[in-house]
Amino acid sequence: MGATLVVGDTHLKHELILPRVDAAIERCDADRVVFLRGGQIVGDYCDEWGSTGRQLLAALELFAGWVEDTHAAGVRVDLLLGNHDFCYVRGKRGPGSIMSIMRNLRTILEDALQAKVACAVGPYLCSHAGVTGVWAKRFLADVPADAVAIAQRLNEMLADSSHWGDLDSCPPSRGGWSLPGPLWADLRDMLDDALPGVPQIVGHSPVERVENYASGWMTAGRDPLWACDTMSLMSYGAPIGDGSMLLVDEPGAMDGSTGLCGSCGSGAPGELCGLGASNGAAAAAETPEAYAVPFPGEGTFAEACKRYWEAH
Repeated sequence: MGATLVVGDTHLKHELILPRVDAAIERCDADRVVFLRGGQIVGDYCDEWGSTGRQLLAALELFAGWVEDTHAAGVRVDLLLGNHDFCYVRGKRGPGSIMSIMRNLRTILEDALQAKVACAVGPYLCSHAGVTGVWAKRFLADVPADAVAIAQRLNEMLADSSHWGDLDSCPPSRGGWSLPGPLWADLRDMLDDALPGVPQIVGHSPVERVENYASGWMTAGRDPLWACDTMSLMSYGAPIGDGSMLLVDEPGAMDGSTGLCGSCGSGAPGELCGLGASNGAAAAAETPEAYAVPFPGEGTFAEACKRYWEAH
């Protein structure tokens, strides 16, 4: 099994981010990319502060072309729907939705990108916002606590429009009145009530850096919970996170003698790295290692954003 690169919410910044993803794929020798929003990049490909319909269509068409080229190069790409994207699939107005192009975007998301709700990377369940225990108790009661089985059920729910409202369940933490669903759960919901027994990788909630939020002493004994939304912006354009990405590799990929990533030699600071393994020696031996990959290329993510906005 090779390495999988997981990318958080891109929010129309494909022209800026995709060349950096290419660099990370080459540097880390990854043979799979997951977008947590729109493919194994963790969801939310659509909508950005102040974006127009023309910008949105151009960005998604650019992304679709990149996915096709990346597939042709032998790299698997999984695109996961985010809450913004799902509004276009449902044909329902949501935060930032541009109604005039809703049908066009649904075609791109469903046909060109073949976006889904979830996928598994080894034992990790990848979705845009995460699966909480309370939501799973209602909608996944007959599904075993297994990433592959849960991802399959979630994607079956996507294929059946009668379940779209269940997937689109928005909690009070995000301004709704429903259970925290896999497209809307806030990181706070996940820290309080992540589905037990399943390590997860999520986007949706902006964070300063990619990190395993179940690695501290207050969360000792919990399953790994990696948060990857490091590329979202404030409404005035300032980046919230550092643009880092997550690399999931086979056990033994970390070079213990140097502390460098065995795949890409990134030398990420200690606070950016960690072993995404469950408790117990046997579990640790079977669980792929997961660690942060700094934003590739020249300069920081903040500097890259500044140059990008100045150029546009």
